[in-house]
Amino acid sequence: MSNFIDQKIGAEIDGESISSQFNGYVFKITGGLDKDGFGMKNGVLTAERKQLLLDGKTSGIRFYRIRYRPGAKIRKTVRGCIVSSDIKMVNLKIVKVGENPIKGLTTQEDAQPKRLGPKRARKILKDVGLLDIYEKKMKQGNEKKTLRYMITKLVNKRTVTTSNGKTYSKAPKVQRLITPLRIRRKNLLKKLRKENSKYTREQKKEYENSYKKRGKGKKTLGKNTKSATPNTTKTR
Repeated sequence: MSNFIDQKIGAEIDGESISSQFNGYVFKITGGLDKDGFGMKNGVLTAERKQLLLDGKTSGIRFYRIRYRPGAKIRKTVRGCIVSSDIKMVNLKIVKVGENPIKGLTTQEDAQPKRLGPKRARKILKDVGLLDIYEKKMKQGNEKKTLRYMITKLVNKRTVTTSNGKTYSKAPKVQRLITPLRIRRKNLLKKLRKENSKYTREQKKEYENSYKKRGKGKKTLGKNTKSATPNTTKTR
């Protein structure tokens, strides 16, 4: 642990300084916990604890959004980004792999396939190499209906078995998928926006006309009252 003291989050350390087993390895400090379980926070340039006002967007902080309004901040205790003797656990990331493989981490047997594939329609087609065909079909009105079947067929699916022994395929929901329903909904929203803007313009015009009429009526009423009152002179 003495090799990590006074090092900051993001610092790179040679694996040889930790143990001869890690010759050639280079590790990067990504975080840690102190003796009471408070996590280190990057950007807080101290080795002590600090109480900071943090919001829900802060990474690494448990923030229950149900209790607070959007944009609310709460005071949280965090440990600084400098490693000290109070830090009891340090998180490391392998930057460079050395000569000796670490069992359960860097061996080929431990390599796992990518479980989650791309979800966005364009990225799915880019991986397969059908993005140019997709863009050509988008310009044709008749071909737009078959686009979603073209994409959903290429999504990475995985088979899941239940406790009863039934098997079914599971696929992610494709984002930004252009379907006939989506096109119809988009046109409907566009139509509603136009109608709302037209209605507001008409209401504004009616209000301006009524305001002008009201102003003219006041002026004529003022003239009549002035002419009705006789001119009187004060005498002492």
